[in-house]
Amino acid sequence: MLLLAALVAGSTGCAARADAADYRAFAAEAARRGLWREAELRWQQALELQPGDAELLNNLAVAAEALGNYNEARRLYRRALDLEPGNETIRDNLLAFSDAHPGLLDDGEDEPAGDAGGETNGD
Repeated sequence: MLLLAALVAGSTGCAARADAADYRAFAAEAARRGLWREAELRWQQALELQPGDAELLNNLAVAAEALGNYNEARRLYRRALDLEPGNETIRDNLLAFSDAHPGLLDDGEDEPAGDAGGETNGD
């Protein structure tokens, strides 16, 4: 965890001056290490600086799913896809989610078309 803190502090000179790119990098490293709560926190901080960013919403959905927060993951995937309907990564992640958690998309909405996948955007 100290290494991750040094990553943000070192890239900005001070964690208080971190920008969205710093939070994205921190979150991506935390996710690679399986530290999903930390990744989720940093992606949320980035989203505060870049509201409505579909890739950040997708990454938050991946984190929510990894943490077992399936209703939140579904909501975030759908919100991200609404913002960027042509984004194949988000569409693939929502399809993979629906395959992994059948019944959780039974909210009257159609599933997105395409092949299943599942990945963060590396941010």
